[in-house]
Amino acid sequence: MSELLTLSDGSVLDLARYPLPDGVEDDGTPLNRVQLAAAFRVSVNAVTDWVNKGMPVMSSGQNGVAYEFRLLHCWAWRQDRDDRTRATKLRADELASQAALAFRNLDEDQAEEEGHLSADELRKLSEAEYHRNRVAEQRGDLLRADRVRALTEDMLVAFGTAMDSLPDFAEMNFGLTATQVAQLEDYCDQVRGEAKRLIEERVSRAGSVVAISGRQSEMDL
Repeated sequence: MSELLTLSDGSVLDLARYPLPDGVEDDGTPLNRVQLAAAFRVSVNAVTDWVNKGMPVMSSGQNGVAYEFRLLHCWAWRQDRDDRTRATKLRADELASQAALAFRNLDEDQAEEEGHLSADELRKLSEAEYHRNRVAEQRGDLLRADRVRALTEDMLVAFGTAMDSLPDFAEMNFGLTATQVAQLEDYCDQVRGEAKRLIEERVSRAGSVVAISGRQSEMDL
């Protein structure tokens, strides 16, 4: 049966979730700080710190009266607090792992292969890949995406100008009809749009690195 305890912060602790270890009994006898510290094998200062963090007390010490604690309440509070700390760490590790995979721009197969790694392992792997890419960039094997973007934008401007003038050039030199010129203009617009789409698809991630060979190998630097 659940036994609920309302804590000082308003949260409710189910004592039944955290029974005392086998062989340890709690008949309700109050313990003072020294006795509770001995029970948990910690210092009295640690007990004081726990009280400040919300550990339940049977009575607050004042005017020379010692604090009183119930062992079961303090045990359950400590176990619940440890569970919350572990859950927070696991969630943080999960988020860090997801971020590391996303920042490294892995595809689905690579992400699945590395999904079992811990946050620390992913951090070390990311650092190693970062340094590999830095060395490759210094050798000239890789270029930063922002530099590629600037180059391709200049190329797109020149390419677009050529596409704009091509129908007029063809009309004057090959005697195209108005219908043929209109068809050529539509075709040029399609070619220019497809070229822009392909380039944007490759270098859409700012701060990434792109292989000169055209094979994409990205990593945020």
